[in-house]
Amino acid sequence: MDRWITTSEAAERLGVKRGTLYSYVSRGVLHSRRMPGQAESLFDRTEVDSLAAVKHDGRREADRLLRFRAVTTRVSALRGDALSLRGRPIAEVCASMDFAAAARFALETGVAAAPPDVDLDLARSVALERRIPLAAALLAARDPVRADRSHVAERALGLLPVLGGLVPEARLDHPWVDALATCLIDNGLAASTTAARVAASARAGFYDALLAGYGAMAGVLHGGAPAAAYAMLGQVLGGGDIDAAIADATWGGHLAGFGHIVYTGEDPRATVVLGLMRADDPDAPALRAVAELAARTGRAVNIDLAGAAVAHTLGLPARATEVLFQYGRTVGMAAHIAEEYEEAPLRWRGTNTGGVR
Repeated sequence: MDRWITTSEAAERLGVKRGTLYSYVSRGVLHSRRMPGQAESLFDRTEVDSLAAVKHDGRREADRLLRFRAVTTRVSALRGDALSLRGRPIAEVCASMDFAAAARFALETGVAAAPPDVDLDLARSVALERRIPLAAALLAARDPVRADRSHVAERALGLLPVLGGLVPEARLDHPWVDALATCLIDNGLAASTTAARVAASARAGFYDALLAGYGAMAGVLHGGAPAAAYAMLGQVLGGGDIDAAIADATWGGHLAGFGHIVYTGEDPRATVVLGLMRADDPDAPALRAVAELAARTGRAVNIDLAGAAVAHTLGLPARATEVLFQYGRTVGMAAHIAEEYEEAPLRWRGTNTGGVR
């Protein structure tokens, strides 16, 4: 119900009279609904906010509403330093569900639809971190229902075992890895999620929308960041100078494995993963190295360094951390793609602050 606001609030947000508001409804600019026992009509908050944001430019409101609206999501929520998935704290999800159950929970389905029957040997032949994106591209190329925007959750659930089979080096069946993938399912409107939603808003097919997300994820400031944390931790574990390791993992004021643009304190996902490691193997050298790095930097560990600790302890290759990001976030991106398909088409635009060139 937080999507809907009253007539009075809608009129106030738009700075118009109630009669003007109802004229917007009659023209199809806004949509309203009535609920039993509700004195006033209810209006879609995202439509109202979008109209309020563009009214000043003098264009027709109905036309503009096809291009701009607020983007909201019910998949996950960030409140302060607390992350919840479908309304449940991420620590609670990890404590009560394995990845398979968490995927069903996030996608809100227990039914899996098999992906197209495509030869994925080419995907198996490339670098570890390129296998999942290439598989999605191959599936997109042979998808017989690419224009069908239904059953996204079911298709995503059916895709997961196929992707998992491409990356045996990632040891997806290990409890720590399973928890790490669960923690990476979604983190709000992050770069990869937004990229996937942009593609979905243009009505790209399911696999193409996933590809857009994987493309954003490949950046060193997003899904590629764990590799830098893995290298830093490896230097410390190998007896290298800790300050040199920190310096090598620092660029532009950002230190891999520490801090987060969203979390001002602890990254709750890192807390979950490192907590599992401490419970099972409290003397793991990687845990001691993480503690040394945290003491030296005075900063909170994030999920990238927690993933690096898991990878080093289990002997996973460096890029396995990036693969786990891709694998886990596939669920979140699919949930967002399904959500975006239910929204009005959206054209994303920036603001031109300079001259026309």
